[in-house]
Amino acid sequence: MQYETLPTSSLAPFIRLNNISLNGVEAARIGGEPIDAGVGIKHTPATYDPSHPFLKIGGELVVCAKTVEEHAKADVHLAEALTAAGELTSTPRGAVMVFLVVSMSTAAGLEIGRSGPWSEYIKFLPTVSIPTTWTETERKLLRGTSLEVAVTAKLQALEQEFEDFREATKEIKWCQRAWWDESKLTLRDWQTADSWFRSRVLQFPRLGIGMAPVLDFANHSSEANSYYSVDEDSDVVLLPREANAGALENGEEITINYGREKSAAEMVFSYGFLDATRDMALWLVLDLQGLPDDPLGFAKQAVFKSAPTLGIYDLGHTVEWTSPFIWLMCINEEDGLSFRVLQETTGERHPQVLWGSKDVEDIAKLVDLLEESSLWPIYQLRATTLVQDRVETQLARLTGSEEEIVWIADQESFDIGSQELHVATKLRMLERALLEKAVRVLEIQ
Repeated sequence: MQYETLPTSSLAPFIRLNNISLNGVEAARIGGEPIDAGVGIKHTPATYDPSHPFLKIGGELVVCAKTVEEHAKADVHLAEALTAAGELTSTPRGAVMVFLVVSMSTAAGLEIGRSGPWSEYIKFLPTVSIPTTWTETERKLLRGTSLEVAVTAKLQALEQEFEDFREATKEIKWCQRAWWDESKLTLRDWQTADSWFRSRVLQFPRLGIGMAPVLDFANHSSEANSYYSVDEDSDVVLLPREANAGALENGEEITINYGREKSAAEMVFSYGFLDATRDMALWLVLDLQGLPDDPLGFAKQAVFKSAPTLGIYDLGHTVEWTSPFIWLMCINEEDGLSFRVLQETTGERHPQVLWGSKDVEDIAKLVDLLEESSLWPIYQLRATTLVQDRVETQLARLTGSEEEIVWIADQESFDIGSQELHVATKLRMLERALLEKAVRVLEIQ
């Protein structure tokens, strides 16, 4: 979708028209190499009044589930698209995604949607370098990492989501005319909206997850000098941390923390960068496949419902793992596991898990029942062996792909971005260190 893009230097009229208060700060280019921090927020102490927040944004400007609902009351196109999208918009992300594509369409002059702050603000939003927007060659740099499967799955999910949205709205005349007749709304647009959401969304008290204009230019730092909140008037504010109040220098970047416990993979997946000071992956998630010769394999997957995964956590002095599905994998009928199908009075049928005579209503609680058994040490050994095998397989794939990664990076014709190469290389190093540590701990166990 084609619409006018505007430089950050043109933000002043938008800020003024929407009563956004800037106090001793300005949006300005930060740049950097090899990680380009893009546009950020800088301190300008000459105009700073310490009795007021750095930034104040009216709550109505935040795009979240609640405000999207309010926008829909005055925008028939948005309301119809939200209704047609059905289950997608039952989540805050889905509602915001539809709002963003309608706002993009308004900005592009497709004669739909209601002009407003966001149909203008979208013109200032930059492209985001996260794995789902990388080229196919750049995504090969993730081979052997925990993101290899995750990014592929996310791209497939986005494609399916887009096709479902197209199918749901194609019978609406204005949707067909504006979006589908000439393919003006594309999968790439949908991926762009998703990249904006993931990289710019924040969790606000009372408002939930949402995007706040101008505040979303604030970059991340593990040692952030500021934080955001919602005041008594439901306005979003950006404030200095107590230790930094009055101590920030002219031109110093104002930073917030996107989340102290986010793993290296999560930072790359949602934001496309890693802190220069980060020296640990913290944790990673690996996909799991049932055992090929397991006679109850199909039933186990059916009752688990979601995709089975294994989490590996670095606690510094040791490594721990968690996976409800692993405990399901390591037991069978001879141990006391069984399944049956229950039929409700409505006629609906669903599988039930039994451990001995006990109904296992929550698979996550299965391990508690196994602990009560005299064979608990055996189950522990089976589970640890399964985890060890999965970790060793992942480590072998990661190390085995190094030669190919070096070759890909050396090919000038592939035109791989320096930032993407730097981020992928660091992620590989951090995850390899965690996997090697996990192998040592599991061997001892």
